[in-house]
Amino acid sequence: MIIRDYIIKEVLRTFAGVFIVIFLIILSTQFLRALSLVVDGKIALDFLFSLIFFKNLESLTLIIPLTLFVSIILALSRLYKDSEMVALSACGIDPMALLKSILIVIFMFVFLEAGLSMIVAPWANYKVQYAEEAFKSQADLELITPGQFNIADQGKRVLFTQEMPEATTLKNVFLHLDNEDSESVLVSEYATIAMNSKQNARYIVFQEGSRYDGIPGSLDYRVVHFKDYGVLMEGKMPNKIRLDRESLRLPLLLNSTKASYKAELQWRISQVLMMILLAMLAVPLSKTKPRQGRYGKMALAILIYIAYSNLLVVAMNWVRKEVVPSSFGMWWVHSLFLLLFLILFSYQMGWFNRFKHKA
Repeated sequence: MIIRDYIIKEVLRTFAGVFIVIFLIILSTQFLRALSLVVDGKIALDFLFSLIFFKNLESLTLIIPLTLFVSIILALSRLYKDSEMVALSACGIDPMALLKSILIVIFMFVFLEAGLSMIVAPWANYKVQYAEEAFKSQADLELITPGQFNIADQGKRVLFTQEMPEATTLKNVFLHLDNEDSESVLVSEYATIAMNSKQNARYIVFQEGSRYDGIPGSLDYRVVHFKDYGVLMEGKMPNKIRLDRESLRLPLLLNSTKASYKAELQWRISQVLMMILLAMLAVPLSKTKPRQGRYGKMALAILIYIAYSNLLVVAMNWVRKEVVPSSFGMWWVHSLFLLLFLILFSYQMGWFNRFKHKA
């Protein structure tokens, strides 16, 4: 009991340190990506920190399996390096007893990983997707900056206003519209932002201005003077968003017969299974010689993690594209690494040597 608690504490202590390092790396990466989205005008600056929060919630589903895998290898390798495992073996602690202790640690994280992959990560993805869609629908109006050329719709709309005395009032307004086969320019001294509640659409209404229509390079222009002229902007709020499959709720995936939905469901389950199998694989992988050092198996461990995660992605795409039946799905990947664990653990337990002696 004391030895089991000691092993568990070593693993959890190492897990805390490794998690902080990996999480900070992911956090800095997400921060830079979020800043690039703000610069590109894809999200609002006010949503920056919320975006980082939700993105990091999503990344936890991949961080926890990797962190647990690495922390078990580091913790047990230290016991081998400091010859503590020799003393534990003299007390009757064999690899099977180590595996039982690791299974207790795995049990601590199974429900956390399942909750993250099944519920929390899809919810976070939905929040990000909704914010991006809402921002796109408001971008033409919410990003109007006085004294600057405000570009929208991939350069097809260019709006300039000298002043904004109020949130819905523009002064000395210029709007350039690219109509593909022709171009239009609207100019007026004042314009207001109007809302059509029935259509849930927003307009910029130019007052006492002029409109110039023509083809660039041609002298054939049409000039229209108007009293009021409304231009529909991309101001309609999304009533219903077409969600990505990563944002769908679990009941919808369970009741669906679509191949893409089945692939997503198997992917979420696979996150939990990958964490369990990687943690079990860490037990035989952590066995090192005293001179080999604590980090002797880290390169092999990282290669195994990369191979496992990439094979899961390939298997998910096969299920989504119906290359393989959903019953076969992604389970073959887990079976492959379960077989790898059985081979390595049998070798560590010496079962192969016993079989050779009997033969």
